[in-house]
Amino acid sequence: MTQTLYAQDEAGNRHKVIQRVESAHEDEPGPEHGTARLVYSLDDGTPVRRVDNDTFQVVSTGAYISTVRD
Repeated sequence: MTQTLYAQDEAGNRHKVIQRVESAHEDEPGPEHGTARLVYSLDDGTPVRRVDNDTFQVVSTGAYISTVRD
């Protein structure tokens, strides 16, 4: 399942954030074996991490973007 969210950086630029469900690979050891997790990225594929309900962090730059609700 995929969901699209929109976020804005400090300069006012809008970014599309893609949320998708990714299941853990069968060969991954540990307690998360076979567990699904939410993965976030910008529409260009850049990984982002969810900080809280309204904030994401771009992994490569450390920049924060905030969710925009229309």
